[in-house]
Amino acid sequence: MRLERSTWPQVRSYFAEHDVVLLPFGSIEQHGRHNPLGTDLFAPLKLADLIEERLPDLLIAPALPFGSTPRFAEFPGTVDLGDELLRQVALRVCESLMSHGARHFVLLNGHGGNSKALGAAQLELARRGCRCAELDWWRMVRDIRPEWAGGHGGAQETSANLCIDPSLVDTGALAGEGLVDDLGPELPTTYFDTVRFKGVDVCVPRPTSEYAENGWMGDDNPREASAEWGRQMLSAVADWAAEFIPAFARTPLPMPA
Repeated sequence: MRLERSTWPQVRSYFAEHDVVLLPFGSIEQHGRHNPLGTDLFAPLKLADLIEERLPDLLIAPALPFGSTPRFAEFPGTVDLGDELLRQVALRVCESLMSHGARHFVLLNGHGGNSKALGAAQLELARRGCRCAELDWWRMVRDIRPEWAGGHGGAQETSANLCIDPSLVDTGALAGEGLVDDLGPELPTTYFDTVRFKGVDVCVPRPTSEYAENGWMGDDNPREASAEWGRQMLSAVADWAAEFIPAFARTPLPMPA
């Protein structure tokens, strides 16, 4: 049941019987030269479709396409709301739905950078008597099948895109990470914001564009991606979510602070 396709009497009827809502959150940001900027949006959208097939009576809100992604701000096309604005938007959306009867919120998140802002909003909602759960699909698949673990724009996310729409992936642009030792040879770049010194990784925050010539990072080389991997992975997440959401909806509500 899609919120944007429903009439207000239909939504009123829904909240007379239910109080759970699924809210997808994405981001528009770089994912390497081969993946589109909407990678973190397309996966939650596809998962929402798959969950709807399994739970047709679940109320699903429209996805928020923009997220908090300051580390990628210098890459052309990236749209960064920042943590505070994203927190306010997420909270305001949930407050509006609360006024109509929503109390259990399931946030289907496609971008790790959103978690700080979404977590702050969820904590505030909990103090108002709501229950919130955040489903970070790319983290969940590591628990479902450890070999599905991935980095940023690597084989994991590329496989999801190949499953959703093969034309999303520019296979001709597949290349290595292209990490640059921007702090010098003594402190080689190892991952997001990290450099290594004598076997120890140290976080040195700086714009990703300073040390990532490609944009994807991780142990999962996107050349190993496949549509079948993506299909299995997204289906497994949807199957799990279809069991989790009804169980979560049955959890008791906290007393407002």
